[in-house]
Amino acid sequence: MKEYQKSGIALPTSINTMDRTEILNIVRSLSWTDLMMPFTIVMSMVIAVIISVYVPASRHTFDAEGHPNLLGVSVPLTVGMIAMMIPPICKVSWESIHNYLKNEYVKKQLVVSLFLNWVVGPLLMTALAWMALFNYKEYRQGIIMIGIARCIAMVLTWNQIAGGDNDLCVVLVVMNSFLQMIFYAPLQIVYCYLISNDHLDASIRAMFEEVAKSVGVFLGIPLGIGISLRMVSIAMVGKSNYDKYILKFISPWSVIGFHYTLFVIFISRGYQFIHEIGSAILCFVPLVLYFFTAWFSTFALMRYLSVSKNNIQGECYCDKELVLKRAWGKRSCNASFPVTMTQCFTMASNNFELSLAVAISLYGNSSKQSIAATFGPLLEVPILLILAIVARILKPFFFWKNES
Repeated sequence: MKEYQKSGIALPTSINTMDRTEILNIVRSLSWTDLMMPFTIVMSMVIAVIISVYVPASRHTFDAEGHPNLLGVSVPLTVGMIAMMIPPICKVSWESIHNYLKNEYVKKQLVVSLFLNWVVGPLLMTALAWMALFNYKEYRQGIIMIGIARCIAMVLTWNQIAGGDNDLCVVLVVMNSFLQMIFYAPLQIVYCYLISNDHLDASIRAMFEEVAKSVGVFLGIPLGIGISLRMVSIAMVGKSNYDKYILKFISPWSVIGFHYTLFVIFISRGYQFIHEIGSAILCFVPLVLYFFTAWFSTFALMRYLSVSKNNIQGECYCDKELVLKRAWGKRSCNASFPVTMTQCFTMASNNFELSLAVAISLYGNSSKQSIAATFGPLLEVPILLILAIVARILKPFFFWKNES
């Protein structure tokens, strides 16, 4: 065992020996905020839908139509989406990010993420959308638009809860944000129109402009505020005081902004959602399948990619230990848990802000495409939150690279 510990591999708990007490200890390790989030999210949605149904004026108060808006998204909703992104960005060591990017391992992760997010993700969502919504063109287009909008916001929250690599996550978010300006419009044209031989309702130039503006607002603004806030604060009070006081004050605003954003979304669209519940059930099928398939497939892939020659040849001590314990993943004990979580949630998450903004801009506020885009956060929020907690529970069952 001592020889094993020196190898730098974290010893997992055997499936046969892990009891309820150990699982309870893992759950207790989560903060109250993490544990209460499923309930507060559900309550926010339920209360917002009730208000939307029984107080009709509220829908128009938070709606973009007839009010000041940015890119077809209401100002209250824009404020919430920007506010929830700033705290995770403030946690990134931007002053030393150039050194982080020189790491060869990080470069490899960028390549892996590029393939998963821009090749596998859109293909998977498109296939599932066609499977469930073959006869519902508008809803199918809305679901596909969710699939090709790679996450640039909420993934930071899920990654943080699961214990992922925050620096890598933000780097991937920034990469996906710039790539969306290049790839989103062409992918939407290919998957929504060329494959189905449908007529394109908007010009290619208009689509590119909408995507560029959406990314500029929903990432550019919080990125600029977050980086400026960190740099100015560190220059004024020093890094230790920044981490101890300022960051401690900023961090909770991500969760606050997230709940506020959901509240605004479901007040403005709750009535619509209730009256489209039949179609919603059909739209739920590809979304639910996507989230679980994308997450668990990426989990398996990341562990497979960590298999070394020594593990394959059975020359690694940890391989023998795993066989004796009958633990999972016996040949992939060099996998990094934080990096694996970051890749899993980056792949499984989608940018519902962008897909909703583009759907409203191109098809209208009451279009079936925008209604389908609304279902994204409704399912993504509880499912990915559950997966974030499941990730923490699954961790002891596997060998992981010791990064403490």
